[in-house]
Amino acid sequence: MDEASLPYARATRRSSPSDGRVIAALCVASFLAALNFFGTAPFYPDIARDLNTTVPLVGQVTTMMILISAVVGLAAGPIADRYGYRLMLVIGVMAVAINLVGIGLSPSYYVMLGLSVCGGLADALVFGLPLAIAGIRFTGAAQKKAMGWTIGSLSSASIIGTPILTTVGSVTGWRGALVGAGAVTMLAAWFVYRSLPEDHRQSNVSLRIRAIAAAYLPVIHHRPTLRMYAAGALRAVTWIGFVTYLGAFLAEGLDLGTRQVGLVYMILGIGYAVGSVVSARVSIFSPRTVVAVSTLIGAIVTGVVLTVSIPSVSVPLVVFGSIAAAFAGLALATILVNESPAGTGTTMVLNGSVINLGSAVGALVGGILISAGGYTALGIGLPLFSVAAAILAIWPVHSRDAVQPTVA
Repeated sequence: MDEASLPYARATRRSSPSDGRVIAALCVASFLAALNFFGTAPFYPDIARDLNTTVPLVGQVTTMMILISAVVGLAAGPIADRYGYRLMLVIGVMAVAINLVGIGLSPSYYVMLGLSVCGGLADALVFGLPLAIAGIRFTGAAQKKAMGWTIGSLSSASIIGTPILTTVGSVTGWRGALVGAGAVTMLAAWFVYRSLPEDHRQSNVSLRIRAIAAAYLPVIHHRPTLRMYAAGALRAVTWIGFVTYLGAFLAEGLDLGTRQVGLVYMILGIGYAVGSVVSARVSIFSPRTVVAVSTLIGAIVTGVVLTVSIPSVSVPLVVFGSIAAAFAGLALATILVNESPAGTGTTMVLNGSVINLGSAVGALVGGILISAGGYTALGIGLPLFSVAAAILAIWPVHSRDAVQPTVA
């Protein structure tokens, strides 16, 4: 795909006020992507009680949402590469709003489970497209800065969103908190629409199933990129599996109240934000080394937090683990944007789908481990996936594997 066919042209100048507004819109979208995923986590025990179900079953709503996202994302990336990113991103933000409002109004567990379709669509679009836009619109240091802010904004859902939701929820209940969050998200969709450049669609291009499949052929034949996708998926099994059940662990395993759980999520988010900002400015080690080392640190943190079960130990380690996760996330995204031979939209939305697939496995395996052996079993089982991810990330790249990536 050549540069002229891209929905956005790469920026070759320094950031301007308009670029700053674009970054702000990308940050808002990333915040909502995280809120779509984490917004219900602190309320799992309350939701399970009110809908007459169990915490592991509530967690499987997230599993369904992520699986749907992984499938939808396979088509969303190529479509966005050809028809533009703004409209697709706005649709995703609106889907977040519908998902949050729908869950807040759900009369039963099965209605909540059905809403995973909407949540999956939202996750497929809003998780990957902001990074694709940042990767295309900016280059060099500006690109790394934009991607760092975008990834860092994922943590703002924990810093800002979760504490607000838990505070509101302590007054109105979990239903009022989620419905209110959905209403605010609808306003955010308008801001994203007004802040991003107009899409330059290719009206003469017909996108069929064969064309969608063809968009992934360069990736299939590029082994270093495939290994990085696999590393990202395995890393997600550990980290997202851990975060998915962290709220329930804090409430049931450490006997923390709802507001205290929200505070821990805020601290986790602060660590992730700090890690994103610092990692965007530090280039001492190669990105692959950063992914491998940071992933191993995350594995150690997950195991210790869930098996030791001491608040004075667990909370500081959660911060350390979130910093490591931010380092790994930015390094992985940087590798894919600059080395993948496929279009940037295809590359980054596929990255989101792969991570979501790993996340779904993490949520599913997490539920099984909790049912089988409690949170101790969770702390033993999840880190094993990260060890495999670190091995793949540090795997040597041979000269025969190196290909020139496309402009996209």
